[in-house]
Amino acid sequence: MRDSRFRAALLSAAILSPALGAAPAFAQAPGGGSFPGSILLPGTNTSFKTGGYAKLDFTYDFSATQNVIGGIVVSAIPLDANVPGGAAANPATIAGHSIHGVSQLTASESRFNFESRTPTAYGEMKTFIEGDFTNPSGLTNGKTFKVNSDSSGFRLRHAYGTLGPLLAGQTYSLFRDAASEGETLDFGGPIVAGASRQPQIRYTFDAGDGLTIAGSLENPETQAVTQAVAGGAPVTTTSFGSGQGQKIPDFAAAARWVQPWGHVAFRALLRDLYDHSGTNAAGNNISQSEFGWGLGLSGTLKTWGKDVLLFQANGGDGIGRYSNDNGLVADVVVDLNNNAMRNLKIYDGEIGYQHWWTDQLRSNVNGSYMHIGYPTSGPAALPAATLAVQNTELVATYANLIWSPVPQVDLGVEYTWQERKVASGQHGFLNRVQMSSKFKF
Repeated sequence: MRDSRFRAALLSAAILSPALGAAPAFAQAPGGGSFPGSILLPGTNTSFKTGGYAKLDFTYDFSATQNVIGGIVVSAIPLDANVPGGAAANPATIAGHSIHGVSQLTASESRFNFESRTPTAYGEMKTFIEGDFTNPSGLTNGKTFKVNSDSSGFRLRHAYGTLGPLLAGQTYSLFRDAASEGETLDFGGPIVAGASRQPQIRYTFDAGDGLTIAGSLENPETQAVTQAVAGGAPVTTTSFGSGQGQKIPDFAAAARWVQPWGHVAFRALLRDLYDHSGTNAAGNNISQSEFGWGLGLSGTLKTWGKDVLLFQANGGDGIGRYSNDNGLVADVVVDLNNNAMRNLKIYDGEIGYQHWWTDQLRSNVNGSYMHIGYPTSGPAALPAATLAVQNTELVATYANLIWSPVPQVDLGVEYTWQERKVASGQHGFLNRVQMSSKFKF
């Protein structure tokens, strides 16, 4: 789910900035429309723009390997052969370590978008629609994608409209501060909060002096580790596709202060975590619910020249869905035998720096960390053997060099080292070099 950090930052600014007011005066941009690169549609006052890029990624994995399409999933890195203390691991968990040195190429991250802006009596109306070919819903990115011309399916990323302070549609969660995320060539990117793109209704109030305050109602989903009846192995499930649905939307709020020195943002998240898809040993349908919450603080600080320091810190109970690992992180543990549900405690953070060597050459260094806490006693506590294989710590580090000979082209090389650790202490590593070319339009 992560992608171009610059594009994400622009989207973040675009969907937080509108303020209710009179129709803006029309100011013609160089392309003939009201904003850069746009054209004025004949016979209308609507400005229209197309954009996107064609991107090729080449990756070489020195140790464990993952499919290049969709970026690295830290929580799925194959584990090493042995648990500390000498206990042997399940051979099935270390299959990825039997291969050392794997090359892959993909162009699936390539995307295109459409944007329009129209002045109205209620403020500027905007629309934005974007899609790409990475990890489409309903399809599995596996070996079959490397057969028959490496075909990849199209998917919807963004589709929203704004009118003054009101936004409706699908875009990044308000619990995400995209401008505080490090720029990476890897599609997965740093492990931080709020990576999901989901349908929502948002209202943004412009308080002046660079301060905006926003609230959103967002599409709900509970991701659970469910203990099977009679001590069977638990499985990770989700309310999507199970037929159970959710009672109320998730609620997110954010305050953002932008100044010449950078910006700072504070975010909050409230959730009704709900599950009624299980049946206990007696055959009775059961349901549970818990209150979930999350808080986040993030920002950027301009140092000298074009250099930027960025940071994030997030945490809460039951916010796995809003914690990006580019994979599935559970919100709760569901115990069908005892009709109990417990939230997982999740904390994550990131620090990074972008340095500009010249106007065309830049580097990014970035490190991020996530901790996942499982209940160890009381109702919904996982059995020792089950708890031992649950992810508890995830680490992702990146260092890259990107050259832009012209503004429309990025050519880069990146090294990433990532680690996955489970409750038993067993861990796995991934070392990857990636080279990418991006041609923007």
